[in-house]
Amino acid sequence: MMMALVFVATLLMGVPISFSLGLTAVVGLYEMDPEILIAIPQKLFATSNAYSMVAIPLFIMAGEIMGISGDVGRMMEFARALVGKVRGGLAYVCLIVGTMMGGLLGMANAAAALLSTTLYPEMVKDKYEPEFVASFVASVSVISPMIPPGMLFVIYGVAANTSIASLFAAGLPTGLMIAAFLTTIIYVKGKKANWPVSTTRTTPGEFLLILKRASFSIFAPIMIFSFIAIGVCTPTESAAVACVINFLVGVLVYKKITLRDVKRILASTAEISGAILIISSMGGVLGWNLSLAMIPQTIAAGISAVSENPLVILLIIQAFLFFVGMIMDAAPAVMILVPVFMPIVQRFGFDPVHFGLLMCFNLSIGLLTPPVGTVLYTTSAATGVPPSVMIRSIWPWVSALSVVLAIVTFFPRAIMWLPKMIM
Repeated sequence: MMMALVFVATLLMGVPISFSLGLTAVVGLYEMDPEILIAIPQKLFATSNAYSMVAIPLFIMAGEIMGISGDVGRMMEFARALVGKVRGGLAYVCLIVGTMMGGLLGMANAAAALLSTTLYPEMVKDKYEPEFVASFVASVSVISPMIPPGMLFVIYGVAANTSIASLFAAGLPTGLMIAAFLTTIIYVKGKKANWPVSTTRTTPGEFLLILKRASFSIFAPIMIFSFIAIGVCTPTESAAVACVINFLVGVLVYKKITLRDVKRILASTAEISGAILIISSMGGVLGWNLSLAMIPQTIAAGISAVSENPLVILLIIQAFLFFVGMIMDAAPAVMILVPVFMPIVQRFGFDPVHFGLLMCFNLSIGLLTPPVGTVLYTTSAATGVPPSVMIRSIWPWVSALSVVLAIVTFFPRAIMWLPKMIM
């Protein structure tokens, strides 16, 4: 009880989530046995010392390198040429760029910030409603954690001791399914609202030239996933390969990266990955505390007492995850909840890869919802659309994403065919 009070109180006081998790763990361990506190430094190190966690800073560095290399501009040019002259063309461009860049950015907040600063001004200039564009950009950013190499999958894979490669493989068709669903909504809404027709018209020769310029930008994420899928590299090794290749291409081919940029790349990578690893380490200590207190087993027994039907249990967990996503960021939620739910996964025979996908997707949808939805506030800050306006306009998009979540929940074969084929 004291742990729950400390956790809620520190969140309400605005304490950073990493320290909130750490303080909650310290209180719980002190209540249990003050002498256990001496093991906290060891647990902090052990959580972040996992080999798979090295993939996080490496993938972040790969994304930073591609950002400086001008890949965003080349992908936008390619998306415009691909869409051509259609109604609501800029909305399709936003969706295509968000999907292609998603895997490189790895996090929904990064995707939201990128799309808000690059495509939002152009869409508003083309007479799209600002509140619609802001909410649309936020919803597109949810694709990012699903497209390999999503950071949430790495965190879940480490916490649940599950194949990260399989999680990446399950995330790819899910991300593409989200993109297809949003494409349908764009088509229907664009026709109804009479959106402007894009004026971009590209000849076959110009298209081939644009494709040539953007070829590496398009090929890089495919290359990363292919290396993992065919077993040439582990996710961590593929991240290292991506960093080296992206850097060499940025320096030698595009000639965009200089020695002065290296310091900026390293500093930005250290800042972002440091924040993630601190949260993961604190979450690992709290998970250790919960496991010592037998809380996961208690919760598992309580949920199991509700029904013996696996589908009912899964729906209860999904509803709980949606609520958690509304009040907590996705990364710490994964670290806390994986130890809680793994006994239930084992008890009812759920596929840990499918369950991990559902958990990461559900918590990512929560990033759009108040009161804590970080993507909601990131998009609001970058676009200038007030949070109160976005909160009113975000719910149709949350509903659309929830429909996709229901599809992958009830019809796991729709996305699990790829990891099963690869493994």
